[in-house]
Amino acid sequence: MKRRLFALLLAAALLLPVLVPVRGRAALEGVYFTAANESVLPLEADTMPFYSGGTLYVPSRLFDGTDLGVLYVRNDIMGLAILYTNKIDLRFDLESQIVYDKQGKLYTGYHAIEQNGVVFLPLQLVCRYFGLTWSYNETETAPLIRVKSSSVILDDRRFIDAAATQMRDYYADYERSLAAVEPDLPPVPSQEDPPLAAEGQTVYLLIESRSEADTLAVLETLEGVQATFLLPLEQLEGDGELARALLAGGHGVALLARSETEPGMEEEISRARELLWQSACARLELVWYEGAAEVDLLLADLGCVRLSADLDQRSKPLQTAALLHAVGRLREDLGLHLGTDASCLEGLPALVEGLQEGRYRLCAWRLTA
Repeated sequence: MKRRLFALLLAAALLLPVLVPVRGRAALEGVYFTAANESVLPLEADTMPFYSGGTLYVPSRLFDGTDLGVLYVRNDIMGLAILYTNKIDLRFDLESQIVYDKQGKLYTGYHAIEQNGVVFLPLQLVCRYFGLTWSYNETETAPLIRVKSSSVILDDRRFIDAAATQMRDYYADYERSLAAVEPDLPPVPSQEDPPLAAEGQTVYLLIESRSEADTLAVLETLEGVQATFLLPLEQLEGDGELARALLAGGHGVALLARSETEPGMEEEISRARELLWQSACARLELVWYEGAAEVDLLLADLGCVRLSADLDQRSKPLQTAALLHAVGRLREDLGLHLGTDASCLEGLPALVEGLQEGRYRLCAWRLTA
């Protein structure tokens, strides 16, 4: 009854003049609305859908408390993210990067991706397995990815019109949140040239590797410029081709560590060090870790250095002009986190060109840089 009432209210809202779209507004790159049936989810940087290796990934929250008829649970003891109904389930092993159901059937070519504690799931596989559908539509601000079950009420066009005010409000809130997180990147007047590098000023580009294909695409885009790639343990496993390609190109390789305890961290580093040596005869010395500072002593004991970013561009588009001004204002060597391999591909050539024109040294991060 409540769902029918909500649908009627949405339909009635179509008649209100306040829902007339405001056209012509430029949307931030890489920003997507998500919706489950008739519910639009708030825009948050940490739960933004993204493409990796040609596959669209959506946050697990799409199935947490929504009315799609598919429930989500995470089992940290077993290392599983699970989608399920009362009859079937789909299990994503976060450590071994495999997907299987309760009958043990494997679904090759798919895996879950965990980022900053949020699990992202391959939408195509999930919809096919659970009998859902999804659609992609442009709106007045940002594209909408809508996942639908058989109980959906409004078609996409009527839903977008009805939810226009809510999406505008969410988008405005998202823009304000970005401004609050990164106050040192204000809009830059186009006529103002960015400052040149201080003498010998070095910029270390940090890029998170989410898939081998996307990382190799970034290598082609860099065209010889050296960067430092943050690889989770699963990216170091397999045949080692990715690590060898990175190191052969003079790039830095750092472990993207996820352990929450010192014993776990020590085990993770030991395993990563073993894999990197086996694949590329290189010693692991760099670690990216966002947990407590107390782990620094452990890293030092293990002969590792913890990387950091003076400018962090994750979950934000690469605004070349603003970034060049921010780098120039710091007047010192700095780490610049560009986000994931897929997210930085489009803006990377312009940024690298601007840094080179500004006479910055672009180097891989090493203990003896």
